[in-house]
Amino acid sequence: MESLLPLRMAAEQPFRTTKETSPQQTYQREPAARFGRQDRHDQKSAPPAKPSAAVTAPASITPLDEGLIERYVDAFSDGFSPFTRTPANVHNHIKPFIKDDSRFKTNEEMYQFAAMLGSANMYNSNWRTDRSVDSYLSTSLEAEEVVKEFFSIIADPNGEAIHRIQDILLHKSVSSHNVQARDLSFQKAYLPVLGYLSSRWVVRSTLRKNVNALYGLLDHSFDEVDRVLQRCIEACMAAASFSDGASSVSGLQVFRVVSKCLYEYATRFKNAVAQHPCFATLVTKLVEWSNTWAIAVCTSPPSFQDPIAGWSSSGKAFAVDRMKKSIDSLFEVVERAEGSTLRRSDLGRAAVIRESNSQALLDGLQMTYDGPGTHHEGGAPRHDNDLEDVSKIQVVPTHAELTCPVGPYLPANIPGARHHLPGSSMERLIDVQFRLLREELVSLSHVLHDLEQPSKPKTQLDVILAKSGGLYKANSSGWDSVMFSMYTGVNFESMECDVRRGLAVDLTFDTPQGPAQDESPVKRAMYWESVGKKRLMQGGLLGLLWIPPNSSTQGIRFYLGTVTSNLDDLRRSAKQSADRLSLKVSFFDAEPELRILNALQQRRPSDEGTKLLIEAPIMFESIRPFLDTLKSRPPASIPFSRYIAHHDSGDLSSVTIDPPAYVTPRFAFKLDCLFDWKHPIKLSLRPHDELSVQHAREMLRAKSRLDPSQADAMVNVLTSEVSLIQGPPGTGKSFTGIELLRVLISNGIRPILLIAFTNHALDNIITHVLDKGLTKKVIRLGSRSDDETVAQYTLETVMRTRPRTKADKSASREYAKMMDTQEKMSALMAKVVSQRPDEQDFRNHLHLSYPLQYSSLLSPPSWIEQLYKESEDWQTASKEGPRRRTKVDFWEVGEDISFIKPPPADASESDLQGARGTQNARMKSRPGYGVLRMDESDDDDTVDDAPSESQDWLTLMTAHFAQLSLNSIPQIPVTNRPLDQLLKVNDVWSMSTSERQRLHTHWVNEIRELARDPQKAEFDRLKTRHSEARTAWSDITDQSVAPKVLLVEEAGQVLEAHILASLVPSIEHLILIGDPLQLRPTIENYQLSMDNPRTGKVFRFDQSLMERLSSMGLPMSQLDVQRRMRPQIADLVRCTLYPTLKDHTLVQTPPSVRGMAKDVFFLDHRNAEASGGDDSASKTNTYEAEMIKDLVLYFLKQGKYTKTGDIVVLCAYLGQLAKVRKLLSSEVATVIDERDAVQLINHEDNVDAAEILADSTEQVAQRV
Repeated sequence: MESLLPLRMAAEQPFRTTKETSPQQTYQREPAARFGRQDRHDQKSAPPAKPSAAVTAPASITPLDEGLIERYVDAFSDGFSPFTRTPANVHNHIKPFIKDDSRFKTNEEMYQFAAMLGSANMYNSNWRTDRSVDSYLSTSLEAEEVVKEFFSIIADPNGEAIHRIQDILLHKSVSSHNVQARDLSFQKAYLPVLGYLSSRWVVRSTLRKNVNALYGLLDHSFDEVDRVLQRCIEACMAAASFSDGASSVSGLQVFRVVSKCLYEYATRFKNAVAQHPCFATLVTKLVEWSNTWAIAVCTSPPSFQDPIAGWSSSGKAFAVDRMKKSIDSLFEVVERAEGSTLRRSDLGRAAVIRESNSQALLDGLQMTYDGPGTHHEGGAPRHDNDLEDVSKIQVVPTHAELTCPVGPYLPANIPGARHHLPGSSMERLIDVQFRLLREELVSLSHVLHDLEQPSKPKTQLDVILAKSGGLYKANSSGWDSVMFSMYTGVNFESMECDVRRGLAVDLTFDTPQGPAQDESPVKRAMYWESVGKKRLMQGGLLGLLWIPPNSSTQGIRFYLGTVTSNLDDLRRSAKQSADRLSLKVSFFDAEPELRILNALQQRRPSDEGTKLLIEAPIMFESIRPFLDTLKSRPPASIPFSRYIAHHDSGDLSSVTIDPPAYVTPRFAFKLDCLFDWKHPIKLSLRPHDELSVQHAREMLRAKSRLDPSQADAMVNVLTSEVSLIQGPPGTGKSFTGIELLRVLISNGIRPILLIAFTNHALDNIITHVLDKGLTKKVIRLGSRSDDETVAQYTLETVMRTRPRTKADKSASREYAKMMDTQEKMSALMAKVVSQRPDEQDFRNHLHLSYPLQYSSLLSPPSWIEQLYKESEDWQTASKEGPRRRTKVDFWEVGEDISFIKPPPADASESDLQGARGTQNARMKSRPGYGVLRMDESDDDDTVDDAPSESQDWLTLMTAHFAQLSLNSIPQIPVTNRPLDQLLKVNDVWSMSTSERQRLHTHWVNEIRELARDPQKAEFDRLKTRHSEARTAWSDITDQSVAPKVLLVEEAGQVLEAHILASLVPSIEHLILIGDPLQLRPTIENYQLSMDNPRTGKVFRFDQSLMERLSSMGLPMSQLDVQRRMRPQIADLVRCTLYPTLKDHTLVQTPPSVRGMAKDVFFLDHRNAEASGGDDSASKTNTYEAEMIKDLVLYFLKQGKYTKTGDIVVLCAYLGQLAKVRKLLSSEVATVIDERDAVQLINHEDNVDAAEILADSTEQVAQRV
């Protein structure tokens, strides 16, 4: 599969280090059935099956064939397995070993079991799945499913198969030579089991719990495994052969399998080396044994009996080199775990000769060095997240870190600078890039400083609070300003489960002033539509600053989270209210969730203090995957360290670049596709053959469709595992990239991971790939594509349209669990935020705690009972919506008291008549009116519609109660007793309305208090259940891809940290195409930029990997024929940046610009620019803006430049962009680049920014 990814998505990690979880049942009935597993309750009744006598392990193993060398140098151990059993065969014979209480009865059964494990490998055509777009077709889906099901059964923590593997690992007698009847053959059982553990489908499986369970066997049995390995390999080395007499095994297989197994174990279980002291000893011996074996097998004649001894010298050298790299990676992991790569800051460095200015900078950094953790001044860390090892640093800043008054440790990003890790190491490079990328997160020290200030004079925070939110601009001493948005009036509404983020908090806050508060709901929605890609965007970083009432800064807490609401949610909220916005936020820690739950339970906002939302100016979810990857990936697993690590010398000019690792000595690129199909030419290139390389270069330069510089770049890329191609403007960078993809795809080099700087650039490349017929095996990851053709290849579309599999059914079950949990969480939160307890909860509490009052409440006087029955069908309004009125509602509001309340007694006759009418109307409209009867005639039993005004209220009521055998109207209770007395009154109907409400409030508070702990327990239970279901769903739906090639388009604009995180271990070829002399990567923190005159030479965070490598002397091909600019324009860059740039004949005689005397013209004037004011760092120039407007109109009047894109205006400042657009908007249709438009959001004129974003789509009509 040629995987094509946008920049903002990190490449898939082939392994993830996770904490081992407790074993859980993970298999499903459908997958199990394929391999013969029965349900637990059925297995005991089934008779034990015996292994078939016809199934035996092979007497010998096929020797290694040099023609298949690419299998043996693969990153995994699959290539060594000789077993070819089909899934059906494995299905039939695995059954006896996965039943309850099954055991191996003979060693022969162990060999059979090992053969079944060994058959599940990617080179077995019966099992192989093509992990490309074809894998979504039905046949390949079946194969993929079989692999996943088999692994889920073998590695089921609760299954029997995993115990069978343990039986082999813990066998009491394992031998590699002179195997006796009681001995287990190392070559026929032990090695295949280790080979399965290190195979592609195990290592790259997304079922992390199962993978950890398998490697947990090594962890549990490692001391015995160590003894077996040392004893058996030592015996083989002494015998100068890894054959046991019946099986022919190569040392290449032994060392590759063992080193891969140990590497995976050590990287998954971080304490493996420390927990097992024998680990380091074993690895040291492994290095010695492999070196001895390599020397012996490569000598002439070979002094070691080995299947590869007869290979060619180049083949053996190639295989041995790849084996040594694998063992070196393992050795580095052990070194790092033992701390041997760490060094104290006072250790000296090797002397390197540098220029005086560079040495002066390094000397200055040496004097001011203040390292992390214990390297900090005084030996004490700055805060709880100031650690030496980045793998232990929390990606999300802690509260102590955010509020720390001492600045963070920011390492210098230059060779030779003082650092707590050694130079030329990948550990140091990862440390530098991780810390600088993480520094993009917001600091709160400025806000806290404002809170500590006295009330006068007013601080910036006071001003923002007064106007209900705004832009906070922090001017830090010695550094540049940092701006972030603040929102006030935060209130909590509820919490709910979210499929992607876990738990999300529903909250509301004040709408910021300006167009967001427009009277028109449509305009408010349009405003958030326009700024939604920069403000309150889904995945954006938010901080909740919680200030307790009357509290010092010591009581302040800060919680970070991300926005889970999408743009549609934001628009709906804006339409509903002009003053308040609602948002969903998922916090990273459990503390704010519990605190918010407590606040929802207590419902006392005044006691919660002040709550503010602070929005960081970054898309946190876009950098979080890179940070997670950088901190979790073992440095030794990152390829190409020989080139990309920080070398103290700062010089790569003398480094020899090897061919890509997938290029074996016999491999040849077929280059026929680079020639015109009308005049085909057969041409191949063998990267390891200098004559072949030179011949291919000459032929491509002379006869291919590439120009000479493009031909040179093509050859250089195909022969170098790390390649740089510089393309000045118009020289065909994209064309060369497409042709390079053509060669790689036609030669079967895949998967290819493509990173582009923008979504538009990525879609453009994919379009070319599809249009030119290179391949249709494309998966487009990342944001949705605006291109209709490319949209068909997005992962979302492919997954939706592919055939449904059994894995999908399993995923659906886990998804259903999540949905069920979400519903239960919603029901729980409804109870938590409800103004009233549930009716049943209320009754239960009264029945248990106040039985006499409860009995009185249920058994009111008969007249009240009759009155209540007349109102049973009435509804009560509440915040949760209308609900049926209960007897508790009837009692609390005093409906019975209202019924017997007379009209005003001191009214005049006319007023009395009016009052009677009002009373009658009131009685008609309230419950209970139907009990009043006007006429007791025998022939009319119905209630009259209303008493006539002539009837006296007293007469009417007296008659009514007389019918109920009451001599008088009941008295209205008017007492006002305190709560302690009310609790002793059994007759609740004798209480006044105020007493009833006082007692009811007490009951409600008691119920809430008693429910608090159970609600919290249920909250934790549901949260855990949802998290487990979400993890299981993710494990099932995740797809693992191991790209072989990483191609980066516009590499000069991509951060080095992003490329490092994308360099998964499977990458064997890195191609960077771009121009380091053009735009650099965009970063938010100017302090880290190379353009910063104070710190630019120190941090260099926006220096791309391409720029750094080329500046250090790594060879870089340059395209030198431009086809875009007229020669006069090309001279501007030819005389300054690209002295070898040539003009293609296509641009040497272009037509002149209509209406202009000169085609290239510079206007020099003396009209000063204006500053944007204190709140803006931008500038404007009115004279230039008006000149641009007039010039644009003049060009349009020429009648030639009327199409969209014919006229382009470039502005150096955001303020000038807004001004020019405003002047042109009344005359012509304008199109603003989205990347420019979103940056205007933080510009002082937010109204203009919103308008620009709203109008940034292409317009058809133009006005002159």
